[in-house]
Amino acid sequence: MKDIIRNIKIALLNKKIILIVMISIIFLGLLFGSIYITILDNKSKEDLMNNVSIYFNSYKDYTFSNKISIFKDTFIKDLIYFLLLWASGISIIGMPIIFIMNFYKSFILGFSIGSIFAKYKILGLFKILVYIFPCKLLILVLSIIMGSYGVNLSLKLISYCFRKKSLNFNIFMGKYLFIFIISILICILDSLLEAFINPLIYNII
Repeated sequence: MKDIIRNIKIALLNKKIILIVMISIIFLGLLFGSIYITILDNKSKEDLMNNVSIYFNSYKDYTFSNKISIFKDTFIKDLIYFLLLWASGISIIGMPIIFIMNFYKSFILGFSIGSIFAKYKILGLFKILVYIFPCKLLILVLSIIMGSYGVNLSLKLISYCFRKKSLNFNIFMGKYLFIFIISILICILDSLLEAFINPLIYNII
């Protein structure tokens, strides 16, 4: 009985540590991404500001076919990201890939936020809010959850392969597969908002 309780505590502690590490990686990615613009040279900053302006101004002339194209591109990009993240979790060498992917994902989001704020200052806060809420925020949260499960599964696979510990693969994969299905739904929602809703709001603000 004492051994069972001790194993449960160890498992919970391991998951808690993994979750904290994953959140820390996401936070560092957002932080470094948002301040990265400050180390760019003037020419790069100027080009970046022009690209930000083009990004928001281009929404004014979008047709329905443009929106369909944006939906497809956004969905495919998000789906590939979560598919690679999910697949990394079922590999014993996928753990560092999960950390790198989540850091890169949050870095890009942080860089986008920093670029919008640098271009529009206080007025850019409204654009940033529309840009990240709710789907970009949900994607980050889902990245943390899937990344944590992936790292946990990868560690269990390592223990199974090298330490010959038992592993109830079916139960764990059931939960992991469910998270992937949720990620697909989030990808669809993000793509719909990016293609059809956000352009309307950007034109207003």
